[in-house]
Amino acid sequence: MGTVQLVISVLDANDNAPQFNQSVYKVQIPENTERGAFLVRVNATDLDEGTNCNISYSLTNFFPPDAKDMFEIEKNSGEIHLRSSLDFEDAAIYRMQVDAQDKGNPPLSGHGKVVVEVVD
Repeated sequence: MGTVQLVISVLDANDNAPQFNQSVYKVQIPENTERGAFLVRVNATDLDEGTNCNISYSLTNFFPPDAKDMFEIEKNSGEIHLRSSLDFEDAAIYRMQVDAQDKGNPPLSGHGKVVVEVVD
């Protein structure tokens, strides 16, 4: 008779979606804010381990629709910056959805909202 030693490694399943620490991020900025200015940093966490907890951020569902050209997000840090100048007379409020997607297989997503109020 012989014996065999087995090593069993249990890997983390991607069973947790990223969750934002706030459901809505509100920012007030003057209309003369310079391009490239930092507005807000969104933050989501994922309770999984390994690559399943690595998160990338993106912006979607802009209102008004031309807001997609005015804001950008750094995909790894969640920092949102102003991409172009704002005019209070064009729009006083911008809304957008921020998505956090993990790198699991299949990837899971969490969603939050960003509201930018332009001050005249």
